[in-house]
Amino acid sequence: MAALTVNDPAFQPGFEAADTTIAAGVGLYGYYGSLGNPDGPATTPSAYVNAGAPPFFVVHGDHDTYTPVEGARRFVADLREGSRQPVVYAELPGAQHSFDVFHSIRFETAVGAIDAFTRWVRTYRHHRTNAGQA
Repeated sequence: MAALTVNDPAFQPGFEAADTTIAAGVGLYGYYGSLGNPDGPATTPSAYVNAGAPPFFVVHGDHDTYTPVEGARRFVADLREGSRQPVVYAELPGAQHSFDVFHSIRFETAVGAIDAFTRWVRTYRHHRTNAGQA
C-alpha cells in the first residue's frame, strides 16, 4: 500500500512535505485484502491503484495458507488494469508463506528474479530520464 500512496500527505503525518517517491514495488507473499475499517480510508492496496502506479513485481506461493494466493491474483489483475507500468507476477507452485526464510533453490530463484526486475527498472528509468536530454 505504501508503494501506491507515495507523496499522499494523509499517509505520512508529520512528514507531509517529504518526497516518498519510489522507482518500483516488490511484494512478497503480501496481504492485499481489506482490513475492514469502514470509517477510515480504504485499507486495501487495490483502492489506490491508478495510472501513475510504479512498476510492480509480485511473488506469491500457490500453497500460502496465511495469505491466500487469490488475494495476490486479484491485486495483480487490478494493477494490470489500472496502471500504465509493467506488472510482473510470479506464482510459485507448492510455495508456502515465507518461502524465502530458508535458503533453497526457490529462494535463489526468487532473489535472482527480483534482482533482474530491479536492474530492468533502473535501466528503464535511466533511459527514460536521459531520453529528453539529448
